[in-house]
Amino acid sequence: MVNQKTTKLSVLAIMIALDVFLSPIFRIEGMAFMSSVVNVIAGILMGPIFALIMALITAVIRILTQSGVAAVAPLAILGAGPGAFLAGVCYRLWKKDWASWLGEFIGTGLIGSILSAPVMVWYWTFSAQGDSELLAKASAAQSLFLFTPRFVGATIIGGIIGMFLVQGLKRLPLFTRLQTIFIS
Repeated sequence: MVNQKTTKLSVLAIMIALDVFLSPIFRIEGMAFMSSVVNVIAGILMGPIFALIMALITAVIRILTQSGVAAVAPLAILGAGPGAFLAGVCYRLWKKDWASWLGEFIGTGLIGSILSAPVMVWYWTFSAQGDSELLAKASAAQSLFLFTPRFVGATIIGGIIGMFLVQGLKRLPLFTRLQTIFIS
């Protein structure tokens, strides 16, 4: 039998690869809903700690490799981190698939979007160096709810897709076997 640590790391690597690969392909401008899909699945499959690790590593990889993401680097971290963690926590509390989506919605859609405003004001002001466009973005970001519509929209779209995918994945014996490995 394969070592459980190796299995956990392999699943974690696959989830990171899926998130990095799918997020820029399937997106609406300003909404990375595929990250919500992967966060919901990760919360159910891997639990809160591994889901958080997955989201943070994915964010760093996206910042370093995808054009345009570096300009909004804190959003990649602040959006995915709380959502992935709460997706796992809520699923562990209620053992219902919808609970993972609820955690993603609260973590990314609400907490992540509200945390993003002051951080992005600082980030854009700090990196502006006289660039009036970035200073205008920093000024607009002073509204705590600037990012909320996009984040909420992404979690709704991603949550719906994630719930459909989870229903299919739960029919696979491998999925439930992997769940038990992450619980132990």
